[in-house]
Amino acid sequence: MSEVRALGRHRQTPRGRTRPADRRSIALTLVLALLAAVLVVLPATKAEAATVLLQESFGGTSVPDPAWQALDSACITRATAAPPTGASNLGVCANREQAPRADFATGFLQLTDTRNNAKGGAVFNRPIPATGGLDVQFDQYQYQALLGLQGADGIGFFLSDGSRSLTAAGAPGGSLGYGQSTAVPGVNGGYLGIGLDVYGNFSFDDGGLGAGCPTNAAAGARVQNRIVARGPGQGTANYCYIARSNAISLRPTLNLANTGTPGTDVGRTIRVTVSPDAKPVVTVYYGSSAGLPASSLTQVMQFTMATNAPPTFKLGFTASTGGSSDTHLIRNVSVSSINNLDDITLVKQIDRTTTQPATYSEGSVIPYQFVVTNGSVNGTLSGVAVSDPKVPTVTCPTTTLAPLATVTCTGTHTVTAAEAVAGNLVNTATASATKTTPGQATVGVTSKTATVTAPITTPAPAISLAKTGALADTNANTLADAGETITYSFAARNTGNVTLQNVAVSDPKVAGITPLSTTLAPQTTATFTSAPYTVTQADINTGASFTNTATVSGRTLAATPTTVSASSTANTPIRYAPAISLVKNGALTAGSTVGSTIAYTFTATNSGNVPLTGVAITDPKVTVVYGAWPGATGELGIGQSVSASATYTLTQADVDAGSVVNTATVTGKPPTGANVTATATRTTTLTRANDLAFTKTANPAFISTAGTVITYTFRATNTGNTTLTSVGITDPKTGLSALAFTWPGTAGRLTPGQVVTATATYTTTAADVTAGSIANTATATATPPTGAVITRTASVTVAAIPDPQVDSATVVQGGSVVIDVLANDGAAATGATFSRAQLSATPKVIGGAASPAPAAPIMGSVTCVDSGATRGQCTYRPIAAYVGTDVFDYALSGTYGTWNVRVTVTVTALNKAPVARPDRAVATAGGASVTVSPLANDTDEDAGTTLTLSSVGSVGSGTFGCAGATCTYTPGAATGSFPIAYTVSDGALTASSTITVFVDPAPLTRRGFTGTDTTGGSIGLGTWTRSSVVATPVASCTANRPSTLVSWAAAPGATGWTLERRLAGATPGAWTVVATPAAAATSFTDDRLGEGRSYQWRVRPDLQRWLGVASAASTAVAQPAVTTARGC
Repeated sequence: MSEVRALGRHRQTPRGRTRPADRRSIALTLVLALLAAVLVVLPATKAEAATVLLQESFGGTSVPDPAWQALDSACITRATAAPPTGASNLGVCANREQAPRADFATGFLQLTDTRNNAKGGAVFNRPIPATGGLDVQFDQYQYQALLGLQGADGIGFFLSDGSRSLTAAGAPGGSLGYGQSTAVPGVNGGYLGIGLDVYGNFSFDDGGLGAGCPTNAAAGARVQNRIVARGPGQGTANYCYIARSNAISLRPTLNLANTGTPGTDVGRTIRVTVSPDAKPVVTVYYGSSAGLPASSLTQVMQFTMATNAPPTFKLGFTASTGGSSDTHLIRNVSVSSINNLDDITLVKQIDRTTTQPATYSEGSVIPYQFVVTNGSVNGTLSGVAVSDPKVPTVTCPTTTLAPLATVTCTGTHTVTAAEAVAGNLVNTATASATKTTPGQATVGVTSKTATVTAPITTPAPAISLAKTGALADTNANTLADAGETITYSFAARNTGNVTLQNVAVSDPKVAGITPLSTTLAPQTTATFTSAPYTVTQADINTGASFTNTATVSGRTLAATPTTVSASSTANTPIRYAPAISLVKNGALTAGSTVGSTIAYTFTATNSGNVPLTGVAITDPKVTVVYGAWPGATGELGIGQSVSASATYTLTQADVDAGSVVNTATVTGKPPTGANVTATATRTTTLTRANDLAFTKTANPAFISTAGTVITYTFRATNTGNTTLTSVGITDPKTGLSALAFTWPGTAGRLTPGQVVTATATYTTTAADVTAGSIANTATATATPPTGAVITRTASVTVAAIPDPQVDSATVVQGGSVVIDVLANDGAAATGATFSRAQLSATPKVIGGAASPAPAAPIMGSVTCVDSGATRGQCTYRPIAAYVGTDVFDYALSGTYGTWNVRVTVTVTALNKAPVARPDRAVATAGGASVTVSPLANDTDEDAGTTLTLSSVGSVGSGTFGCAGATCTYTPGAATGSFPIAYTVSDGALTASSTITVFVDPAPLTRRGFTGTDTTGGSIGLGTWTRSSVVATPVASCTANRPSTLVSWAAAPGATGWTLERRLAGATPGAWTVVATPAAAATSFTDDRLGEGRSYQWRVRPDLQRWLGVASAASTAVAQPAVTTARGC
């Protein structure tokens, strides 16, 4: 069955789970050397010389010996009443589940019944001598009436150190009342535990059992039905696994009524022998039923203890149940020595029923137990006494001992000084008595000596000294002054563990120390005194507490004494008070401006109680000039002073601060210790004026079109007397570029008079032009050294002035037109200078105008009004025959800029009537047809005009008809001249002329002239040329218009002239008709010219039906330059 381990329950590994391997630290530095299954086999039968030390059957209604003490549920099964006075406290059983009844003839020590989680035990709390070894035999019963159930936990038998009190068992459960658990310590002074382990946990280092033991594989698991041995332990340490038997039957399988008495077959006989060796050999025997003699037992385990046995033993039996259970019974306990004891036996040991130190020192009280045993089986001892030279008084509860009885006597010894320095204490005692044996003479008996060695603490002589001084403080300043006295007291204490003699104190600064010497026991104190000490000025001048060191010494009582010493220092605070003071004054000599001065004065005074050297005044702002020193330079006696002066010049930083805070420091060196210093601060207030000027300008100051870039310039000036920081300029204008600053020094900082400039650009928009102006305000801020932030604003407005507009006009060929060129220029023209001459080297060009000088017309002339109500009205006159486009420019210069503006004039054609000239043809009567082209010599001044025959008249003889521009005449028989009328048309206007046909009779010779051109010839009317020569033209300025006189030579036969002109140059312009003078004309004044331009002229004669050959071009003549809007 699976059970929970708990206090008072056996330990069991839950079914189906594997317990992890134990991990333990090896706490012991000495691993127990265990010897199991030693080949030495003690005899199964008890030696004849053995002495019975204890016998108890537990078969009565009580246990007479009070040394037996009940633990927990332990009881006597036959007890029916409380134990009698003076007997053991083992009494009536409160629970008897599957346990013997009280009325049964056979009695038992019942440790537990079969209740779960029960525990019980009985211990024999009286020392049993171990000098003759021990032979312990008893019957044990572990059973329960129900078949097939797991029993638990088992019975523990143990031996403990007889010098210790045995009033409690160890941990219940798997520890079987001997070993420890995590919560419960093991048996006090445990030496040997024998576990009759049914459940198997006594082998298993678990739940705290075996803590501190070296790892042992045999103790790593639960093993049932074994006899298991564990070794010495104390508290919660050790109780280590030693050995275990092979599997044996510790409990029977039976069906026993709850009221039944178990028979011997239910029990088992157990015998444990402990040899009298220092490290005893332990042998365990087993018998398969109760009540067997030693000779019938089987040895199941033997081993040698690894540690010495104590001089005496105490013993006990314990049992417990858990989730599983058994009834646990003990009876027939017999304890004998292995070797026979003398008639009187004495065992001496240190009494450890109270906690004892590991070692004893001088003055320690060692408690001793003297265990006296009557080893006779029939003699009585009387007058029992113990003799111990170091224990003058040994007290025994009784001086009479019945046969085999034992008494424990007690006594104490105080460690002496001599014993303490000897290093150990060996104490030997003997016991004596008178033996009375029936039928025999009374004899005196004396025991063998019994010796105990008490561990003595290693002698450690030591001494300490505590020195104190009491100041007679006459001036109540708690410090020592010269002339005051100090009374010293010296407390010498023996801090060692041995007595010191010749203890004496020495002090180099005082006299009369008493006593001269003394003897001191350990941890005792002696006080020494001396004459008072008078404090000197030299003591004060040391600069530290008055220090006085004394020494104490003493030596031990040993044959070779050891001398120890110690020293102690008393420190009395002295009034060592070096000090210095400084007074500083200052006066401003002028206003609060840079360069003004402050006159400082200083007074340094030694205000302490010691002279000072190296006195110096330092001031980080000035150079100090000293006055006369009262003594040596740099030295001041107590109370002495020195004066000094200095001058300081104000800086800008001072003005910014609004005051000059100046701290001077004076330093002096005392006779010892750190320098003393003092400071003095003087604050001189200055008047501050914080101010900032701010302007903003724009370039250009006006704009005319969108896309113009305006450059804004900002200028902030520190006009105050303090330094301004965090200087900044902001402009909220949307579209403004980031400001580009030019700082005179550190960005954001302006000293008085400094200026920061910044620029930013803005590109105008159509909305700006429409609005008519761009108003913009910027803000400058600055932080003065004190007071509110300074804020200044500056605004600028840029006017939106549109550019002048181009002009255009149309004029009929040969006519003139007046153009008001300023009418559409708006504000740009208002107040501006108006001219056709150059006004700027870099004018703004409007409409493709020329630059920098405005252009004059090419195909005509222009004059403009420059003042008055008609200012800006320009009259343009094209040359007579020109049709097309001509341009000229004018200039404006005013507040908003300078422009050259283009004016375009379109000259449209004047539809002039065509000129129809007579034609003639010659034919032979009856002969072949002839043709004639009437339009060949007809002309039209309108360029590009095509003439057509609109009508043709009839002829008087023959036939005449036209096809297109060609007419055919077929002569008839008549002769003579026959005129034919015809009309030409340019599509709008017409002209009429005649075609004359001369019909000659055949075969008469033809007369007249033909239409064949020749370069010259003579006719009946005279000689003529078909060209002429143009003289050099003469240019002038008439009525503000260029005018050029063109002359040529007459040409005989000419019926009119055609005058043409072109623009001169490397690539001359096209020839254009200027005028058609009459036949008699030999000159013409051309006044439709552009100023400053160069022209050439040529003429053609009109030779009746034909135009003559044009003359050579004239010399190029430049026209007068334009000077005003009116012209040249």
